[in-house]
Amino acid sequence: MILTIEPARGTLQSFDVTEAIEGVYRVEAGHRTIGYILRAGAVFVTLRGSVYNTSVEIGQSLDLESAVRVLAAG
Repeated sequence: MILTIEPARGTLQSFDVTEAIEGVYRVEAGHRTIGYILRAGAVFVTLRGSVYNTSVEIGQSLDLESAVRVLAAG
């Protein structure tokens, strides 16, 4: 899935969001992994980092698109 987000800076950015494993989504900008989103029940946990095992939680959202926006804002 490709999501096009307009962050606060006012420029459009496209992110490629793919399910890496069940409940874990990889988010790429261009060909670079910028983070992951983990579905934990009704919450989507946003993780920043190119490697899942070492990525750091930076936010929680109620839907996938909002979780991607958290990554785009940083």
